[in-house]
Amino acid sequence: MKYEITMYKLLGIFMVGSIVFMSIGFWMGHTLGETSKIDDAQVMVPPYCHASFRGNEITVSCTELEDYSALELCNMFSTSLKDKIRVVVITSD
Repeated sequence: MKYEITMYKLLGIFMVGSIVFMSIGFWMGHTLGETSKIDDAQVMVPPYCHASFRGNEITVSCTELEDYSALELCNMFSTSLKDKIRVVVITSD
């Protein structure tokens, strides 16, 4: 027995297979991909941070000093360092 297939039929099978597998890939990427996971994300923001949402972008800005007062900041430095530098804390309150 001898089976023959013409080049055009082989090319047609290849094209149809490529289209089917690409559409399956796009469908899986859309349903299982990163786009659905970003929409479900929850952002936990510490009390000393501020979060702003603009479109699909989440921006979290934090102050590393948390809620320290100026006196607490000065007490963190050693005595010799306090003599050499001056600490100025500017807040928006």
